[in-house]
Amino acid sequence: MTYVVKPVSQADRLAVQQQLDHLAKPIAGLGRLEELAVTIAGIQHQPQLAVAQRCCLIFAADHGVAKEGVSATPQKVTAIQAVNMLQGHTAAAAIAASVHCDLQVIDVGVAAELTDCRIVQRKIRYGTRDLLQEPAMTLAEAQQAVAIGHDVAQQAIAQGNRLLLLGELGIGNTTSAAAILAARYHLSAAQIVGHGSNISDQRFQHKIDVVTQALQRWQPDADDSLDILRTVGGYEIGAKVGAMIGAAEQGVPVILDGFIAYAALSLAELLVPDISQYVLLAHASKENGTDIALKHLNLNPLLQLDLAVGEGTGALLVLPLIDAIQSVLTRMNTQQDMQFGYQP
Repeated sequence: MTYVVKPVSQADRLAVQQQLDHLAKPIAGLGRLEELAVTIAGIQHQPQLAVAQRCCLIFAADHGVAKEGVSATPQKVTAIQAVNMLQGHTAAAAIAASVHCDLQVIDVGVAAELTDCRIVQRKIRYGTRDLLQEPAMTLAEAQQAVAIGHDVAQQAIAQGNRLLLLGELGIGNTTSAAAILAARYHLSAAQIVGHGSNISDQRFQHKIDVVTQALQRWQPDADDSLDILRTVGGYEIGAKVGAMIGAAEQGVPVILDGFIAYAALSLAELLVPDISQYVLLAHASKENGTDIALKHLNLNPLLQLDLAVGEGTGALLVLPLIDAIQSVLTRMNTQQDMQFGYQP
C-alpha cells in the first residue's frame, strides 16, 4: 500500500519559533519546551497549537513466545489489564485521568474473549504464534495489523482528536520488540534484549537465546517491514505502525511511549521514510537496548524516568509539558508589551 504524507510545514514551525522569540524571556530560554511547540505546529500545519482534545490508543495482543518462559508475568494478565484499563485501575489510566486524556483499548489479538463493550473489537487471532517454533503471523495478518492501526487512528482523528498517544498491552512483547530491532538494524540479541518484566538473570539469558534462534531460523529481511513483522512481530506492534502512519497522513502528532514503540517506529520508517518528523518520543525506556535503539532511530526522548510499565505511561507524562508551552504561547507577555508598560 502507498501512503501519502505531506511534508511538515516549515512556515508554521518558523511562525511559532518567532512568536516564542518575541516573548519576554531569553531566546531559547524554555529549551526543549520550545522544540515541542515548534514540532507540533509543523505537523499540524498551523501556528496555533490544537492540543486540548487528545486520546491514547492502547493496542492489546498476546504473544505466542510467552510459552517459552521469556516473561515473569503470566499471559492472562494482558486480558485482565485490558479491562482494568477501562475501569481506571492501571498506571496509564490513573495518569490519563490526571492529564485529561481519553483512552481507547483496542483488542487486536488478546488470547481471551473480552466482553466489555468499551473495548474496540478488532481481534486478528488469539495471540501470535510462538516465534521460536514458527513465524509469528502470516503475511496477511501482518498487513491486517497495520491496516487496523491505520483505521483506528483515522477514526480517532475523525472524532476530533488532535493529539494521539500510542500505548500497548501484551505479555511477551519486549521479546518481540527486541527481535524486531535486532532484525532491522543487524544487531545481536545480546545487544538489544532487556529484562522486560524484571526477569531473573537465568531467564534473561534464555530470552537472548530465544531471540537469537528465532532470527537464525526465519532470517527476516532487514529492509522489509512486513517480513520482519511477519516473522518475529506482534499484532499490537503492527497496529502501532499503522496508527503512526494514519496520524501522519492527517497532520496529527503522535506521542510514542517506550521500547515497544521503538520497534514499531523502526518498521514504520521502512514504509514512510520521513515518519519520524511526525512523532514525539516520550522517554528513554529502562530496557537494556534503549541506547542502541535510539541511536539507530536518531531520536532524542523528552524524559528519562526509568519507566518500564508500558501501556503508554511515558507518552501520557509528556502532556503536561505540551500544556505548559501552550499556556506560555497564549498567556505570556511579549518584549514589546514589557517595553511599553502593558497593563492587563
